[in-house]
Amino acid sequence: MDAVNGSGQQGRPETGDTVTFTYAGVVNPDLILSGWDGSATAVTVRFDDNTNDDVLTVRNPSDGSLLTGLGQIQLNGDYCDGTTLFTGSQMTLSGSTVTIVLGTASGTPTRDPSAKDMVWTTLQGSATESGHPDSNF
Repeated sequence: MDAVNGSGQQGRPETGDTVTFTYAGVVNPDLILSGWDGSATAVTVRFDDNTNDDVLTVRNPSDGSLLTGLGQIQLNGDYCDGTTLFTGSQMTLSGSTVTIVLGTASGTPTRDPSAKDMVWTTLQGSATESGHPDSNF
């Protein structure tokens, strides 16, 4: 998994930033979101404040339920001062990669420019962000 800055301020989650989940094999989209075929679909990305280890989850926009197939990401940084939602985020699937482009923020994301590795936890286990530590978003 990786978080990449779009065109905004480095180190702050903003509209247009991407979060990419990469699995070991081809993903069945229906296991991520019931009825999903992998084409662009709206989701809500939620940031929850946890001091210096905020948590990112992806939610079904119709009922707010957690997309358990994506698990959660411990961000190992401080990106919000409360719950921040990115509504209208777009999720797509290509083979083994689920990509989410952040939509419109409600709440005020904060900036954490320090280099760090995120930890992705799913029902099957956890993985640390690959590559060298970097400033996320």
